[in-house]
Amino acid sequence: MKKIAILALGISIVLAQSLQEFGGFASPESIYANNNNVYISNIGPKLDPLAKDNDGFISKLDKDGNIIDKFFIKNVDAPKGMSIIDNILYVTDIDTIKGFDLKTKKEVFKLSIKGAIFLNDIVVKDKSKLFVSDTGTGIIHLIDLKNKKYSNFIQLDTKKYAGGPNGLLLDKNELITVTYDPNGIFDGMVLRINLKDKKIQMLSGFKGPLDGVAFDNDRNLIISSWGQNLDGKIYEVKGNQIKELDLPSIKGPADIFFDGESLWIPKMVENKILKVKK
Repeated sequence: MKKIAILALGISIVLAQSLQEFGGFASPESIYANNNNVYISNIGPKLDPLAKDNDGFISKLDKDGNIIDKFFIKNVDAPKGMSIIDNILYVTDIDTIKGFDLKTKKEVFKLSIKGAIFLNDIVVKDKSKLFVSDTGTGIIHLIDLKNKKYSNFIQLDTKKYAGGPNGLLLDKNELITVTYDPNGIFDGMVLRINLKDKKIQMLSGFKGPLDGVAFDNDRNLIISSWGQNLDGKIYEVKGNQIKELDLPSIKGPADIFFDGESLWIPKMVENKILKVKK
C-alpha cells in the first residue's frame, strides 16, 4: 500500500508540474508569446465576441504565468488574434486591426476592414504583411502594414468548407486554417491553402467546431476544438494520424499558442488559461 501511495504521489507531482491553470481573466480568446512574455486577449466580462462595448483588454504575463499587468492594453472592444512585429502587438478587434507599441502601450496602428464581421486570427507573412481571418465572411485578408491597405487573399465557401476561417498558421508555401461555423450547424475542417495558386487541400477524417492551430517542436499540428456541449478537446495531428491529448476538461479552448516548451490554452468559458508542458 505504501508503494502504491508513493507512486500515486509521484504521478500527482508530475501532473502538477506539467499542467498549470491560471484564473482571473475575462473571456480569454487568444494567447501569444514572445521570448519574455505571454499576452492574453480578453473579450470582456460578458462573452460577446461582437459587442462594441469597450470592455475588452489584453493582459501581460511572464512565462511562468504570473500576471505582470492584467490591463496592459485597455479600452478595446472584443480583442482576439494577436501577433508581434518589431515590438508592435497587432490584434484583431471585431472589424478593425489595431497595433500597440509594447513599450509605451500606445495605439500606433489602426485599419478598419470594410464589410468585416468577425475578424479573428492573425499570422505574420513577413515584416510588412499579415494574414487575417474573418470567420463571419469567409475571407482571409492580406494586410499591407506599410501602406495601410488590405486585399482579399481568398474567400472560402462557408458551406463547402463548413464555416469561415478561424485559426491561422503559416507553413512555408502554405497557409493552414481551421474553419468554424458561428451558427453551430456545421463541423469545421482543416485546410491547407497554397500561397501561390490558392489551391485548397482538406485533411480528411477530422471535423469539429475548430478554433486554434499551432505547431509543436516536431512540426505536428496541434488543434483545439470546442467539442460537444462545451466538452473541449485538443488534438495532435501527425500526418494523417489524429490523437486526442489527455487533458482535463476545457470549456472553450480558443486560440492556442505553443512557445517551444509549453502549450498555452485559453479556457474561454471558464475565464482561465491552461499551460501544458509538452
